[in-house]
Amino acid sequence: MEKGNYKKLIDILKPGKLPDSFPGFYEDWDGRGHVVTEGEMFGLLGRYELSEDRTNELKENLSLITGNREICEYIRFLTYAQCDRRYDYYIEDDTDFDLHGVGEVGKTITFFMCLSCVFHAAEELKRRKIPFELYEDIPHRMLRGQMKKFKETGSYVIDDLQWQSNFYSLAIYLFDRFLFVPCRLDEPYTFYRRGSEVIGIPDGGVSVDYEGQMILKDEERAGSESDLPAAQEASHKAGSDLVPKDGHYYGAFKSDRKEEFVTEKTETKDEVTGYRISPCGYITKEKVTLKKNEWKQILTRNDWMLGFHIPGGEGYEPKRVRSSMLLAWDFYKKYYPEMEFRGFWSASWLYDGRLSLLLPEDSRIVKVQRQLFNYSGGWGGEQLYLELYGDCDIPLEEAPQESSLQRKVAQYLREGGKFCEPGMVYFPEELSKNYEEMIYITDEDLEKQRQLFESSGLKGVD
Repeated sequence: MEKGNYKKLIDILKPGKLPDSFPGFYEDWDGRGHVVTEGEMFGLLGRYELSEDRTNELKENLSLITGNREICEYIRFLTYAQCDRRYDYYIEDDTDFDLHGVGEVGKTITFFMCLSCVFHAAEELKRRKIPFELYEDIPHRMLRGQMKKFKETGSYVIDDLQWQSNFYSLAIYLFDRFLFVPCRLDEPYTFYRRGSEVIGIPDGGVSVDYEGQMILKDEERAGSESDLPAAQEASHKAGSDLVPKDGHYYGAFKSDRKEEFVTEKTETKDEVTGYRISPCGYITKEKVTLKKNEWKQILTRNDWMLGFHIPGGEGYEPKRVRSSMLLAWDFYKKYYPEMEFRGFWSASWLYDGRLSLLLPEDSRIVKVQRQLFNYSGGWGGEQLYLELYGDCDIPLEEAPQESSLQRKVAQYLREGGKFCEPGMVYFPEELSKNYEEMIYITDEDLEKQRQLFESSGLKGVD
């Protein structure tokens, strides 16, 4: 397809804010892409029983788009970037694909880009011979809510485009209970294996607090009594325009947490030495030396992983985690053989070992934690508050107290407790192991975690 000049295109259309990588992408672009047709659009949206007025509105906006050469080129380019180059850039919180130089139709561009992506991405899946039934419903996981909002308000706004784009570009799949999408490890950690034993070591120069949690560089410290703008920004990224209650954000790191130590890592042709990561989810002060002829490097930064995502609902248990992982691993190995996946990755409040202070050992949350190699990602506990109570802006005294966990977390927070959001990795060698037993975590690890919590003044609630 014909393409013009990137700068001229941008000057005419005036998009909100595009990723810095887009000029380079445009130079590489061969003009391929897609603009959704009217037939495709209503074939996709027909199930949503739109009114005549909403139907005509969609037709009119699509007609304005297809009648404008520059907008069509722009949407084709966006579908190329989002579907063909999606792993080469990140959609940030302030990314804005809508146009500000073409009138009211400019406010619909991200929406029509998403519809166009569904059909552009499907061509690649057909080429890979992926069964249609595996991705038929994927975009509708987002469209159901989107079209409900459109029917009620007329809004075209795509909330959390960073997340929803996975569904419109058909990059994410549901296997049994959980969702999976390719990603790269973006952490300063390297993992090694010797037989059934796995050890993680952080890069040198990682700042660590007393509880073994990584302190991010230029950290936006939600939970601050003195750093309100940064806390508001962190809460916004968690999906809430937060107004602080009682001067802090519940469950978050304190702004004045101190650096306890900085990691060091040395490597020779024969050995690697560094601080051990506890699979319970923190960096220890224990230095280990691994001989390279005994320990094999199995994961490091930028390696391909399968992102593991947890939809709400029942079934969060070791058995379903394992069955979902097995299905996903077989699928991606079969249909994406060129991608060297190292294992599974995820980040969630559900992996925080502090929950074991509040829950019985046989709870599903604790049992799943014990299956995983958890690590500190440096993230605070805002996600737990958001997911458990629905909104970070709800004062603790007004937070729902319907479940036992909601009540225990509320009491823990009232007593000054904090949470974090760990990451986790899981490797394919463990897919055949007994999911009723701990895999990476040992009894010694649990005892050291208990001692760490005790020395930090953390305790459970009655």
